[in-house]
Amino acid sequence: MLHQLYTALDLTTVLTFLLVLIVSYLIWNYFFTVQRVNIPGPAPWPLVGNLPHIAGTRDVGKRLLEFRKKYGDMVLLRFGPQPILVCFGYKLVREVLLVNGEQTKFRPSWMYLIKKFFPKMTGIFFSDGKTWSDGRKFTIVALKDFGVGKKTIDERIHEEVQYLVDEFSKNPEKPVDVFKVFPMATSNIISNIIFGSRFNYDDEEFKEILYHIYFIFKSTTLVAPENFFPMIDKLKPWNTSTQVAGHLAAVRTYVRSRVDKQRDSFDPNNIRNFIDLYLEQEGKPDSKISEDFLFQAIVDIYQAGTDTTAISLVWCMLHMLKYPEVQKKCRDEVMKVIGDGRFPTSKDKISLPYVMATIREVQRLAAVAPVATPHALLEDTYIDGKLVPKHTVILCHLMSVLYDPTVWQEPEKFRPERFLGEKGELIKPEAFCPFSMGPRTCIGQQLASNEVFLFFTSFLQRFNFTKVNKDDFLSTNGEQTD
Repeated sequence: MLHQLYTALDLTTVLTFLLVLIVSYLIWNYFFTVQRVNIPGPAPWPLVGNLPHIAGTRDVGKRLLEFRKKYGDMVLLRFGPQPILVCFGYKLVREVLLVNGEQTKFRPSWMYLIKKFFPKMTGIFFSDGKTWSDGRKFTIVALKDFGVGKKTIDERIHEEVQYLVDEFSKNPEKPVDVFKVFPMATSNIISNIIFGSRFNYDDEEFKEILYHIYFIFKSTTLVAPENFFPMIDKLKPWNTSTQVAGHLAAVRTYVRSRVDKQRDSFDPNNIRNFIDLYLEQEGKPDSKISEDFLFQAIVDIYQAGTDTTAISLVWCMLHMLKYPEVQKKCRDEVMKVIGDGRFPTSKDKISLPYVMATIREVQRLAAVAPVATPHALLEDTYIDGKLVPKHTVILCHLMSVLYDPTVWQEPEKFRPERFLGEKGELIKPEAFCPFSMGPRTCIGQQLASNEVFLFFTSFLQRFNFTKVNKDDFLSTNGEQTD
């Protein structure tokens, strides 16, 4: 009895002490970190910070813009104990990502879910330092052509364009659900680069792998409460860690099986794809590329190179439906320069300035990635004259740059001509940053640009896009309509 009393007393004392310790830390953290940073923002709730201001929001990018209206171009949020600095507008985002690029190029690798699922910090998204720079160089090689006599990136894209054109041509008078076929097409281009082969659109194994990758990234988002309160991961009825671990294991098993299969036909004098590049490095004493990197890089490339490119194509089609006069002008330019006797190539970009200007204007308005992948400070840094403490996570609002009225006249209007110079030549303002800017600019920018261009121009050669019903209202503001 006495032993049980002392045990209970000890447990109560320990729990009370821990609670006091936690509360004391949060109070200290608030007054000595939040209060000493002279940056405005909504008042954080006790313990959870500003998470309730974001929770349940379907469009985080637009929710953050509401904070900007009230607090200005620099907004300080708290997700639990973690300070989050949100930056808006061309001038400030440029300062953060370009001027201070060497200080802000890091990722918040200390976040719970990132550490848990990607402990070795390899790949492209979450790595830093030499691991990141070595991996980036390796991946850039893989996203380019593999040499004379090898299938070029253009040819790989052409192959997929033909399959997609055939898919459209099966029932030319019937509507097509582009939200289904475009992601499959863009994923197949990634598959071709990585594995050297494509999948049929109805391949169940292919669909399953893409779902695994989608689930992994959906579950490791920055605003996941587990990042700031790890104990939640243990308490949830459906444990996120267990689910994500299962999806990671499935992808790893699949990648390993493809590597083993390709190892049998590997020829160091005939590098065909991403896997061959890895096998070439495998076993070398000075190799900087591990199996962990290979796996994580493949997941990263699929994630970065599938949805954003597919959605960009959807937006291109939507704007062509809404602005038939622009569609006609683009088609006329394509037919004049290329005709219908051959596939377009990436080299045709320079000869199709109006088409390229149209694509860029669509990408500007669509702002497919409204907020850049989170950056982090590893040391105290001055931003816009204010001292921002180390370990602050930085979110750069790219949509606010793409719509910045100080750069773009009447930014809400669709006007491809804003990307053309006085002589009709294609121009690219620095504020055009759909792939972000600075050292961590999207590694697949060139590939994505070529994909959108080649798909779009190939469609214009072969199809005229019209609405199913002429009187249908088409919204191009990203919101649902009745």
